Amino acid sequence: MKTVNPYFLRKLLDPIAGLADDDESVIYYQNMNKNNEVQYRKIIKDILKPYFEGINEIVQQKSKLALSYYLSKDKFDFESVFESCLPPFDPPEDPRDFFVWIWEELFGDEDYKILNIESYKENPDIHEPNRLI
Repeated sequence: MKTVNPYFLRKLLDPIAGLADDDESVIYYQNMNKNNEVQYRKIIKDILKPYFEGINEIVQQKSKLALSYYLSKDKFDFESVFESCLPPFDPPEDPRDFFVWIWEELFGDEDYKILNIESYKENPDIHEPNRLI
């Protein structure tokens, strides 16, 4: 059985995390259109993708697994994950879309769907960075 930790899903948003408290960032993104996929994809390409490519390969793999797992679930609260990171802009109308776009920008046409999702389990108890790798 494979273990998935939601920490690694949030890890994908690290470069924009907490920027809701940064006045300059809030002003910069104040005109984000919740219906404009192009604007969200630009943030993913320009900010999240370079960050992802620069992190430890094991963390990349665990983040990819977490993203795949949560996108494969029938129901998951992507809005809570997005909002908990305190980004400087609102999520799109359907917050799940943002995570689908992250997948597409990072992994192209690769399918995220896990067919045997029942063989995975969540372990949200790992919080110490040294235990993540």
